[in-house]
Amino acid sequence: MLKKSKVFRFVLFTVFLLIGSSVCFGQGLGSTSGLFGGSTKKTTTTSTTKPKATTTKKPSTTTKKPATTAKKTTPVKPKTSANTAQKNNPRQTANRNTRRPTIAKTTPKNTIKKTNTPVQSTTVITVGNNETTTEVYDENLETALEDGNEARDMRDYVRAENSYRRAASMTTDDSRAVYGLGNVYSDQQRWDEAEKFYRKAIEIEKDNADAYVALSYVLAQPIPAENLSERYAEAEKMARKAIEYDSQNPFAYDQLGIALELRGVINQETETAYRRAIQIEPNFALAYAHLGRLLRRNGRVNESTEAYRKAIQLSNDVPTMIQVAEVMQSQQRFADSEQLLRVALQTDAKNPTALFLLGRALTTKGNYAEAESFLKKGLQVSPNNFVAYTLLASLYARQSNFVEAEKSLYKALQIASPNEKMRLAQEFETIADGLMKTGNKTDAARLYKQAVSLDSKRLGLNEKLAKAQN
Repeated sequence: MLKKSKVFRFVLFTVFLLIGSSVCFGQGLGSTSGLFGGSTKKTTTTSTTKPKATTTKKPSTTTKKPATTAKKTTPVKPKTSANTAQKNNPRQTANRNTRRPTIAKTTPKNTIKKTNTPVQSTTVITVGNNETTTEVYDENLETALEDGNEARDMRDYVRAENSYRRAASMTTDDSRAVYGLGNVYSDQQRWDEAEKFYRKAIEIEKDNADAYVALSYVLAQPIPAENLSERYAEAEKMARKAIEYDSQNPFAYDQLGIALELRGVINQETETAYRRAIQIEPNFALAYAHLGRLLRRNGRVNESTEAYRKAIQLSNDVPTMIQVAEVMQSQQRFADSEQLLRVALQTDAKNPTALFLLGRALTTKGNYAEAESFLKKGLQVSPNNFVAYTLLASLYARQSNFVEAEKSLYKALQIASPNEKMRLAQEFETIADGLMKTGNKTDAARLYKQAVSLDSKRLGLNEKLAKAQN
């Protein structure tokens, strides 16, 4: 039977920079994006101690799950639309606007690892025709999860990570803490680590549609890996898996369309996926933007223009503005994206994704001073943003400021994953090429050596190094 996923806090903190392509596929993913999640129908009737507002409970996996038509004895929280601003969201402060990750599972008593003196209470849940089950509410666990949520709202990622890890140490059959860790890493574009924890969340809760969408999103990132085609194929598979478990999940259909596009499928099947997402959630601005991109790629300019117009019209909160702006950048519409991003930053001045994307838009315009300012502000908020450092290096290189460009690349190297180090090899090579043009062979040779150490198989590097050393 379909298990309803709880509201997962998930984040857009990303840039779809397709390697080897002029097209950048953008998508929101997270608390700032509000891409994933949904409300859950609760059947709780009584509780000696109510869980915090950010944590909803679900029946124990050891008992029969309630039917979706089960009679509810308490008011049900209205379902949040794909564009609705969420006041209690991940990765965004109180004025943030996306949905919380599903921090909503409670573990059976005999599996809870007690820390200090846990405060526990029993909740009675009515299922179907008076069938009941009992769950244990561990206040220490919920407190740790909520602290992680609040820290992520404030973009205090160190504290958020510590809180989620503390929560994870208290139980082995609750997916919320590991999912929270995935969100924290996704926020910072630390894709390898995010993937690891989303996979763990699925291992714990195999029918959680939102976790499959999250994993699909990470797999769709254009990291410099040799098996990109395989990752995109798995991204499609994970999106379809999410649909299998929740056929009314608009985010799953939108993610399916993205995965299909990444695989080069730009036909009716992809269009149907986006339109299905819109059918389920008529105000889904991001799906309209993705549809507009697809239609333009298929030469249907007038329809594309209308879809983009609808996306902009529905962009009435910060995450949605950012998501739509990112899709616009994927179509090289940097001027249009700039307008949306500036409006978003008027409301959320420290939003790292908006700061990064605006920095990129301004870089393409040659407005380097302002672009540098926004990129540095973003790095103050999220110092582990690898892509931001590489863009900053590119900005300096465009101005022939190779000293600062090199400094930025070494900062990126300190936080780079194995796949990102391959990307850095290309970046170091580019800076070295610029130095060669100025006749500075000594510094160029040093950077070529660094590039070789990061990717010894990169074609042409050794020849360039030999030339610089002669």
